[in-house]
Amino acid sequence: MRFHLVLLSFFIPLCLINLSFNIYVATSHCLGHQQVLLLHMKQNLQFNPTKSKKLVTWNQSEDCCEWNGVTCHNEHVIGLDLSEEFISGALDNSSLSNLESLQDLNLAYNDFQSSIPSEIFKIENLRYLNLSNTNFSGSLPGAISKLKKLSTLDLSNCQFNGTLPVSFSGLIELVHLDLSFNNFTGPLPSLNMFKNLKFLSLFQNGFTGPITTTHWEGLLNLTSIHFGDNTFNGKVPSSLFTLLSLRELILSHNRFSGSLDEFPIPNASLSALNMVDLSNNELQGPIPMSLFRLPSLGYLHLSLNQFNGTLRLDLLQNLQNLRALGISHNNLSVNATFNGSFPSLVVLLLGSCKLREFPAFLRNQSQLRALDISNNQIQGTIPNWIWRFEYMVNMNLSNNFLTGLDGPFENLSSSTFVLDLHSNQLQGSIPILTKNAVYLDYSSNKFMFIPPDIREYLNYTYFLSLSNNSFHGKIPQSFCGCPTLRMLDLSHNSFNGSIPECLISRSGSLRALNILGNKLSGSISDTISSSCNLRFLNLNENLLEGTIPKSLINCKSLQVLNLGNNVFRDRFPCFLRNISALQVLILRSNKLHGSIRCQRNNGSTWKMLHIVDIALNDFTGRLPGPLLKSWIAMKGDEDDSGEKSGNLFFDIYDFHHSVRYKDLLASIDKVLVMKLAQLQVGEPLSTIENLFSYFVNAYQFQWGGSYLDSVTVVSKGLQMNLVKILAVFTFLDFSSNHFEGSIPEEVMSLRAINVLNLSHNAFSSHIPSSLGNLTQIESLDLSSNNLSGVIPTEIASLSFLSVLNLSYNHLVGKIPTGTQIQTFEEDSFVGNEGLCGPPLNKNCGHVELPTGAPSSYAGYETESSIDWNFLSAELGFTIGFGCVILPLLLWKRWRLWYSKHVDELLFRMFPQLDFVYIFHGGKKYRTLKWRFN
Repeated sequence: MRFHLVLLSFFIPLCLINLSFNIYVATSHCLGHQQVLLLHMKQNLQFNPTKSKKLVTWNQSEDCCEWNGVTCHNEHVIGLDLSEEFISGALDNSSLSNLESLQDLNLAYNDFQSSIPSEIFKIENLRYLNLSNTNFSGSLPGAISKLKKLSTLDLSNCQFNGTLPVSFSGLIELVHLDLSFNNFTGPLPSLNMFKNLKFLSLFQNGFTGPITTTHWEGLLNLTSIHFGDNTFNGKVPSSLFTLLSLRELILSHNRFSGSLDEFPIPNASLSALNMVDLSNNELQGPIPMSLFRLPSLGYLHLSLNQFNGTLRLDLLQNLQNLRALGISHNNLSVNATFNGSFPSLVVLLLGSCKLREFPAFLRNQSQLRALDISNNQIQGTIPNWIWRFEYMVNMNLSNNFLTGLDGPFENLSSSTFVLDLHSNQLQGSIPILTKNAVYLDYSSNKFMFIPPDIREYLNYTYFLSLSNNSFHGKIPQSFCGCPTLRMLDLSHNSFNGSIPECLISRSGSLRALNILGNKLSGSISDTISSSCNLRFLNLNENLLEGTIPKSLINCKSLQVLNLGNNVFRDRFPCFLRNISALQVLILRSNKLHGSIRCQRNNGSTWKMLHIVDIALNDFTGRLPGPLLKSWIAMKGDEDDSGEKSGNLFFDIYDFHHSVRYKDLLASIDKVLVMKLAQLQVGEPLSTIENLFSYFVNAYQFQWGGSYLDSVTVVSKGLQMNLVKILAVFTFLDFSSNHFEGSIPEEVMSLRAINVLNLSHNAFSSHIPSSLGNLTQIESLDLSSNNLSGVIPTEIASLSFLSVLNLSYNHLVGKIPTGTQIQTFEEDSFVGNEGLCGPPLNKNCGHVELPTGAPSSYAGYETESSIDWNFLSAELGFTIGFGCVILPLLLWKRWRLWYSKHVDELLFRMFPQLDFVYIFHGGKKYRTLKWRFN
């Protein structure tokens, strides 16, 4: 018996081991084909193994149910999460469709850049599909209707376009539908098939037309409607407010119009609405009182409409759940004087509300995180209590009539991150109110002094603007040591002396530096570090001299270089060709000289350059064709020049995530207010700092994340200040130099050009007929040259041309007729003795020259440009060559040939000599002059 017990004790563990082994083998065998499918998928995917946290761990030695990103149930793979795996390229279709039990598929935050693989629509058991932020594109296939069990569909932040397919309505089990941040168009289809739908977002698309009651019929479970940033129009349907389950209604950034007066909200006391956003539409009339009877209302945003009348803020006393109120930028007169309790607000936006004083109730708003009372009529001093908010994130007091600040400023508890005081009448020293500021705008005031210890208060500052004040003296060196400073604007003051070497040479964190319109002198040090991070450098309108530092090529990310209106003495900076990012080059009104021909072309091009202004210098010679060919962006080929719409953007925070900037710009206000409204009383400072850091990285359009240059150009005969540079604006100004020869055909290949100014030079020959290639041109100035021949008829086909100046040349023949050219005044053609026809009063009679024929006056200016007073230099060099002197005196053609070639020979022999143009007797002459550097 004992023996049997011993034997049994030996075999029982052995049987258990064998049983567990058999179970394991059976389990692995059941999942074997699925494991093979998943490994095959991994093998065919392109992903970054250094950043992957899921795919990189998959291997054959482990059960696939244990793999990261894989979920199993009853030995079958039911969930696959490959989000944020840095996958690119195509997706292995067959492997997915053969995972027959798959219910959840998450491919979000990858980069496929293709249409949705058709095999996905064969996974009939799919209930959850997340393809957001994947760059899938194209129209939405009708085959999506095969996913009958789909409950959640997220296609947000992709590149889908076209209209929604009719079959889309077959997804009757949908509960969550997110199509936001795409390019869908067309009217909104009926949604009454989605009886179970709770969340619906069409945010940031191109949907059009009205929305009506029929769209919502039977949708009794809807809790969220996000229709912002489309082009919906018509009236806001009151039926939306009959959905008693609805908590969030966002219709912002559309074209809804009409009045909301007597806006009916039936059963308002039963409504669950917590968020109503109708901002940025065309709504007018008074704000309906029914909105203030929604008991659960926590967020009300009506800014940027045309609401009018007087609004008494005491109406808000019954909305004790209200945390965010935005009524800025309407035509409202807000009465903020009342007695009684007021909701504890987190966000209050009262910009442009005709306020004349600081609302007294703000004193007791201890939870306030964001306050905007800009663009009002508030006068006097800023009360000291306004700096006592413990966790203020954003305070905007700009565009008022504030003259001072109440003290004392010691022991302030303010942690304001964003402070905007611009466009007031503040004076004295700039205030130091917080050590946590990230964005400070003190521009357009009367400040005169900068505290010597300002460096201690800029430890976290990214954006600092002191422009348009009354500062004078030298620029403080303390700006150089700010570790986070990205944008510094000191423009339009009276700073003098030299630029601190550290600001440019050791720019460090700086991305944008603007010192426009001061009295700075001296030269720029040629010691710019290879770690230069500047994107934008504006030194216009100063007294700077010397040469343009060649070490600027170390600023590889430089997009705008503005050195205009100084006293630089140098040649054309060909070395800047090595900065491929350069888009704007302003060298206007300096002492630059010589040819603009660039030697030793190494293949470098200014492929992004689309604004070039070198007017009012002493440049000479012919326009070099190879240089003009290298300006690819001006040719209008978007494939070469990149994105050409919108404004020029300067990424001063080095934000390179996959989020699309245009989408963020559209949604920032809404998201900001929502996030702030979620903060609670007593929130730790670290939470606020993390929140602001989130916005700095993800929503940097707000608070100076992007910096837009202000460039002064002469366009259409007027001096214009381009506060925002349009990336599509193409401008070329070579005027008031000494360029000569014919206008090269390469100029006429710049098809995208909007403004071309070649006036006040010495261009000769005829106007090229290829001028008709400049189909986008709006302003053309060829005046005060030596151009001859007829005006090409192609000029009449330039439909956008609104400014034309061909005056003071030697043009002949009849002015071409056409709808566009007949709109110009006589001043556009005066000074051309041989021209006739409207708008000139000179009748052409029966004389007509063939189009494009060279004029008999060609070379007129050259033959008549000899003045014996200017032959002395050449005659001095011909002493002893008597056999040459007599022909020079008697034979005009020989004299002209000799003068030209001797000048060119001397120019090559002596680098100190340079060509200059002078005026004598009403005519322009070219001669040599000794140049002193």
